[in-house]
Amino acid sequence: MTLEFEKVQPQVERMGRALAARSADATQRAQDAWELLKTLDDLDAIRARIVLVRERDAGYRGAGPAFNDAIEPGDQPIDEPINRAVPLPSVPDCAAILAADGSQVYPSSHSAALYYLLNVGVFMYYHGRDHLPEQVTDPRLFYADEDLRDGRGQLITNEIVNRRRSVQELRTLAREAAHRPDLDCPLLALADGPLLFWTGKNDPEGAKLEREYFGMLVYLHDTHAALAARGLSASLAGYIDRPMSTFLIGLLHLMSLANDEVRAAALQSNGAFEGLTDQMLMFKLLKPGERSALMVQQSPQNKAYRLRGSRYEIAFFYLNVGTPQDTHLARVELPMWVARQPALVDRVHALLVDQ
Repeated sequence: MTLEFEKVQPQVERMGRALAARSADATQRAQDAWELLKTLDDLDAIRARIVLVRERDAGYRGAGPAFNDAIEPGDQPIDEPINRAVPLPSVPDCAAILAADGSQVYPSSHSAALYYLLNVGVFMYYHGRDHLPEQVTDPRLFYADEDLRDGRGQLITNEIVNRRRSVQELRTLAREAAHRPDLDCPLLALADGPLLFWTGKNDPEGAKLEREYFGMLVYLHDTHAALAARGLSASLAGYIDRPMSTFLIGLLHLMSLANDEVRAAALQSNGAFEGLTDQMLMFKLLKPGERSALMVQQSPQNKAYRLRGSRYEIAFFYLNVGTPQDTHLARVELPMWVARQPALVDRVHALLVDQ
């Protein structure tokens, strides 16, 4: 059937007018958010509002500054104003950079054989060293019924395969980080995507996968401790390219409310800032090479990490890895054993921009 363009054209014109009006509205609301962000330099006031929202169990999922009431020996408090940019530090003389990523072939009931495949690759690059890069791949084929069927005998979903791949990615990264006995420079282990991992209530193997994933975080922390005894370090970072998150927008909405308005109903959306993203603010705040302040996402998952050990809570910052002509934003997640060591944060910051 042909498309009658003369009937579509008036609708396209109306859509254009609506999108232009929506864009103008978003631009003004983004400017309002920016003006509010510039005023938020009192970390104690922000922390007090976070405490209030926790006391009222209002379901807040936005950003907040780190709390410094449970610092482990040797760690440093985090008190970076959320509206300040941090300049690019000097790149270290040498570093070993491990980066892991994975792919998958999903199971299909229409294929000749029922299976799925996970393939995790790790790339090792030596910054400041005259060593050839290394590549390690770990393909795994699954075809047994216990791997392909859930507890009800149904074929597993693509989402379950994705979660298993995430666990396998961190497992491979942790293994390769630990198996470097001749390392003579600091190590940076890079995961593709967020470090916060959860499976949802309806995943029958969710608790098992979460235990395995957290075990790999502990393993990486142990690797860091072993290297620290030799005067080195193992920093872990999760790299999220082109983030569309709204953690900071959520904080701005929270801070715009009066105390008696801090309720679950008011936090179901971001109010006047709904539809905006943190990226809109970060492109105003950050010049190429600069990062934002370290912040913490307020969520049940992150709370669970913190309760297992204060060094496993996940912090994050935004990073402009672009150029003046082509800005490009990333979000970088760090466990607290990295985030509370300024030298390690500087090393992650500099190496990511350098790479």
